[in-house]
Parts: sequence; C-alpha cells; structure tokens
Amino acid sequence: MGSKSRIEGIDEYATQLVEYKVGELIGRYGFTESDRDDLVQELKLDLLRRLPKFNPARAQRSTFIDRVVNHAIATIIKARTAGLRDYRLCRCSLDDLLEDDEGCSVKRMETFDCEDCQLRTGKLSRPVVEMLELSICVQQAMEQLPPDLRELCQRLMNYTVTRISCETGIPRGTIYDLIKKIRTVFKEAGLGDYV
Repeated sequence: MGSKSRIEGIDEYATQLVEYKVGELIGRYGFTESDRDDLVQELKLDLLRRLPKFNPARAQRSTFIDRVVNHAIATIIKARTAGLRDYRLCRCSLDDLLEDDEGCSVKRMETFDCEDCQLRTGKLSRPVVEMLELSICVQQAMEQLPPDLRELCQRLMNYTVTRISCETGIPRGTIYDLIKKIRTVFKEAGLGDYV
C-alpha cells in the first residue's frame, strides 16, 4: 500500500500531516526510507480508530487529528527505544555481507545455527542429537517392559491416567502402581531424570 493511497475517512489535512510527520521520522530513531509506507499506514490506521471519539464541542477537527498523530508517533518512538527493542543496541543487520572461510560473501543470517536459535527461544527443549539419543534409550527401556506395561506406557504418552482408567476399566490406583513399576525399569536404564 503506497503512502499516497486514499483511505476513506482520512481527509487531505490528515494525509498531509501524516506524510509530513513520517518525513520527520525518517533518518531518526532507526527509521529508514523503507519504513515510510509502514509508518504512514500505522498512523492512518491509528487515526481511523480514534476518529469516532472526535467531539467538535471540545476542539477543532484539525487539532484533534494533530494530537492523535503526535500521540501515535510518541508511542511508536517509545516502543522503538524501549529496553531490548532499542534500535541503538543493534549495531549490525542480518542482511550485512560477511566473508566466509573461502573468501565468499554470505549474509550474516546464514552464519547462525538454527538449532542454537531454537534452543535459545524455547522452540527446542534440548539439542536434536540428544533428543534422538533419548528417544532410542526410551524405546530400549520400553522393550524391557512386559507387554501389559509397554501398552500402558504407550497410552501414557498420549492420555491421562483418568482417561486410561475410563477406557480400560482399570482403577486409577492400580494404574499408579503400574506406573511405579515402569519408573523402576526406566531408572535402571539410566532414565531416572526423565520420569
């Protein structure tokens, strides 16, 4: 959406004011020319949301629009300079070109380890290799269980004790006793920290 596009409900004064204010922001607070259309759209959208609150008995329409746009800009700047999102803390871009070991240019984003990023953001609980090893160990421990306990163990991966009790007709207390036996086998297999 170009910055010159018309939005119903936004008059010429509002459009010119938004364009002017966005022009003042470009080159400051980390905003670049590529942010222009997004800023214009964000300010116009905020103005559209607030226009129904305009009361002609309290101020002129132009004054109301000026105050709303200035407030929205102050909010944008505050968010831009707050704590961890502060644009001044970022001294590089993910699109910066770096030289790799062979002397070729690669984007900075290509040098990051995706798994490490997923671990840091909580999308992975542990490294993939460790998860695979753990899966193999769990499978081996399950193979040591008698068939009835193995079936219960597989059900416990997907269902609650209450649901298993309802579906199988086995009392919950009995299921909890069987779980203790499963835990013993897992602890003997060195998986005590995971059960």
